[in-house]
Amino acid sequence: MLVNFPQVEFAIYPAVIHIHHMTPIQIEQQAQAISATLQSLSPSTSFRVNLRLLEYCNTRFSEKQVKRIDENFHDYSFGTRFRLRQPPQNPPRRLRYLIEKFFSGDVSGDIGEALFAYFLMSVMNLTSSQIGHTRPVKRRGYLTPDFVVWDSSRRLASVLQKSNYRLPLLAEVKAFTGLIDPARIAHGLAQLQMAIANSTLIGLLFLVVRNEQRQGYDVYLVRMER
Repeated sequence: MLVNFPQVEFAIYPAVIHIHHMTPIQIEQQAQAISATLQSLSPSTSFRVNLRLLEYCNTRFSEKQVKRIDENFHDYSFGTRFRLRQPPQNPPRRLRYLIEKFFSGDVSGDIGEALFAYFLMSVMNLTSSQIGHTRPVKRRGYLTPDFVVWDSSRRLASVLQKSNYRLPLLAEVKAFTGLIDPARIAHGLAQLQMAIANSTLIGLLFLVVRNEQRQGYDVYLVRMER
């Protein structure tokens, strides 16, 4: 018998953030503005989550492996690594796909990344071969963005509100189980600033917020350009 999540509400931050010339202080101010606005946004769509497909997204796309330790004791003990699916295209210059992942207790981050992949596949109808998780590498004090999205059929045109955009899309996911932390939003903005600053690529900040009243999640998409 399939079990479904409560309904997930999806909203788009109304303004495109032009990040190229922002100073660290301006990025912090922008993050505060985003944080203050999120929960007043009206959702543009909603969807229910099939947990079997979400687990597929967890297995194939999230950075770390989170499962019950009693069922996976040997994998934990021996540090078993799991191979991830990768798109056939190479990522942009200086980025590498994440090939293997390991076990972790970072459940909220894992759910956030799995929900992002689920949204792309189940709601926007991308295929798994169009989604790649990048290897976390620090540059100038920040990790590289989480995902590379090869949206060759322009499935995301409606949420980007433009039909002509350069590929790939670069995405960072931040998940919150408690209060929304503007500092983490600022960190995500800075990560994407570093990735798209000298290009015409689009950055996507995907924010996943646990809704305690509905015992589900609200998700928000922030669009960024140079």
